[in-house]
Amino acid sequence: MNAIRDGVVGALPLVLIGSVFLLLAQPPSTALQAWIGPFANQLLIPYRVLGGAITVYVTFSAAYSLAKSYGLDAASCGLTALAAYLVAAMPRDPLATPSLALSRLGASGIFAGLVVAIATVEIAHLFARRRWTFRLPASVPEAVSRSFVALAPGFAVISAVFLTTQIAGVDLIRGLELLAQPLLRATGSLAAALMVVLVDSGFWLLGVHASAATSSLRPLWEAMLVGNMEAAAQGGNVLPHIASQPFYLWFVWQGGSGGTLPLAFLFLRAKSRQLRSIGRLAILPSLFNINEPILFGAPVVLNPKLAIPFIASPLFSALTAYLAFTWNWVTRPYLQVPWTLPAPLGAFFSTGADYRAVLLQLFNLFAGFLLYWPFARRFDRFLQRQEADAAAPGSATTLPSTG
Repeated sequence: MNAIRDGVVGALPLVLIGSVFLLLAQPPSTALQAWIGPFANQLLIPYRVLGGAITVYVTFSAAYSLAKSYGLDAASCGLTALAAYLVAAMPRDPLATPSLALSRLGASGIFAGLVVAIATVEIAHLFARRRWTFRLPASVPEAVSRSFVALAPGFAVISAVFLTTQIAGVDLIRGLELLAQPLLRATGSLAAALMVVLVDSGFWLLGVHASAATSSLRPLWEAMLVGNMEAAAQGGNVLPHIASQPFYLWFVWQGGSGGTLPLAFLFLRAKSRQLRSIGRLAILPSLFNINEPILFGAPVVLNPKLAIPFIASPLFSALTAYLAFTWNWVTRPYLQVPWTLPAPLGAFFSTGADYRAVLLQLFNLFAGFLLYWPFARRFDRFLQRQEADAAAPGSATTLPSTG
């Protein structure tokens, strides 16, 4: 699972760069489109090589990460996995021009790339454990020795992929893409979106980092996002996927998990010293989607007084955002932008500069204020009483409790 996560995360910077070029090639203004029109095809080239060939980078990164955890030569395993995937992606017809379609390297191949990456490293690990490798004398330079150690497992992997795809005629990439389609549809459904939010909030309330539960969704989220990018690059008016990762980052989790940005603003006006100081400390990080000061400072973690809005606020935002995208009131997210942007900017740029996305995000933010306000007010009064009791003459100084 760590290798899958690292494979997807390792490709994110390239997808981000590709998103910039895609936005430049398709600006939101009609005047800009007319001006950029003669250069649009050239501007799409970096996108097609970066975001459009994402499987190349995911395959290498996943194999590199897994090989490193086993103590194998990470670079050789990554290159072997990449070579194996390219063999699987090549057309089988020997009479056709031996060329590789760029579409075989895009989002549709992510799942096949991950399978090839993991299988490659596991085979290399097996060969290393059984010592089925070529070993050279100690006097041979280390770089040369490592290449010979990787020779036997590399030959086994490439041969297996060649026999499977080119001789037996099994289209590994298309087959795994079809198998993943029901999973993509399920992950992109409204029920799944609400479940993701519920699990995320539940884990955080127990003090457990929610990435432990959501990291397995990263390949699916990335496949959905790149699928939207490909549809947008081809001029599609309605993009195929809704609940990719930007859906949660910009329209559900404003300020971080639980949609706690309204809570940071409410704490600024709190009457208890504890919450007011937490608000001053947390407001700036919350604007950039970092809410650990809120979660552990208020605290929200293991605090039943704030549990209801911490669950209800992102659930409401997920519902309204999903319906707005389903009814095509707002452009569905298709661009990767840094997760530390303030939510309105992230919503604006991830949808290709659609101003309606900002309106949707602000609507959800206002709803979050309404949902958090009565609970934050009650918690503030509770802490006020504790602070007053602690300051009373003859009372023992105690730390505020959330019980």
